[in-house]
Amino acid sequence: MKSKQHISPFQLILVLIHAQIGVGIVSLPYDMFNKSNGDSWISVLITGVILQVMILLIWILMSRFPNKNFFEMLQTLFGKFFGKFITILYSGYFNFVAGMVLAKYGYAIKVWMLPLTPKWLLLVLMIVTAIYIVKENLRILTRFFLLASFTLIVFIALSAYSLKFSNITYILPIGSHGIQKIINGISAGFPSFQGFELLMLLFPFVRADRKSVLKAATIANVFVTIFYTFIVLTCLLFFNPRELKLVPEPVLYLIKSFSFKIIERPDLIFTSMWIVLVATTLMSLLFVSSIGLSFVMNTKSHKYFAYITAFACFLIALIPQGKFEIEALGKINHKLVVFFAFVFPIIFLLISIIFKKKERSDSK
Repeated sequence: MKSKQHISPFQLILVLIHAQIGVGIVSLPYDMFNKSNGDSWISVLITGVILQVMILLIWILMSRFPNKNFFEMLQTLFGKFFGKFITILYSGYFNFVAGMVLAKYGYAIKVWMLPLTPKWLLLVLMIVTAIYIVKENLRILTRFFLLASFTLIVFIALSAYSLKFSNITYILPIGSHGIQKIINGISAGFPSFQGFELLMLLFPFVRADRKSVLKAATIANVFVTIFYTFIVLTCLLFFNPRELKLVPEPVLYLIKSFSFKIIERPDLIFTSMWIVLVATTLMSLLFVSSIGLSFVMNTKSHKYFAYITAFACFLIALIPQGKFEIEALGKINHKLVVFFAFVFPIIFLLISIIFKKKERSDSK
């Protein structure tokens, strides 16, 4: 691996956070409420616990191959041909997710800000911005993510302001909707937490010992879980249950209801900040997708494949023409995340243990 691809544990935290917090944040409270009602914030917390277990399993898997990246590990487990085939599947998976992110972004921007602007133009502007960063090395990517992290402060501040108008009776009594409702909400939250599986690809690029990598991934997961729980909880406390069923983007509606003396439309500023988070999520997905394709083709640089994956992402985003088409693709995405982020990593770990596939190394 080139030295320019090495990152610190802190930079790993940034990548994992931005890979997860993105387009889904504005609709997460609505999606969770439809499954868990007033107990949806509990579902978010449990989802975070489940993801922490998966992070531990991924860490154990990659620790068995300390000097190999994820794609080299696949070749060790399944041989050169099937290893590269699975690599192509993962690259396609990340590219499809990137396409979904871009499609949801285009739909939301047309509804909230630019209804008369052609959809393809909105997508092109975002793709061009993403390519500018994705074609560079991982270290530059993380530096941009550090700058983009300041938008999270604005998100937290504006959401916290809504607590001034909160009504705690909207979530009482806690647990009244039953365990089954809470469990249903866990599954609904998986797509929004999508991105933690990038740990498999970034593990060997972190310039630190294995315990530090696990610590960094844990910090990122705790932050994302608390952040999502806070966003869901503020929406639950602001909207009454009947209102929340009617607002598919409750976070944007929440901010739009505010009015300050200096800022008349804080929702437009909020949306602009949200665009930055969408861009970072898109960049991280396109980056790992292009890295996977470059490994399959045995090329030293992923720059050429960054353009290919970006164009494929653009075509995928053009497919859905409205809300119902996006929801249909979202169901496909939900099934993919279960397999690629949960089922497959567990299978890889079991195979490595059962068949004693482990790299012999004296490294820490």
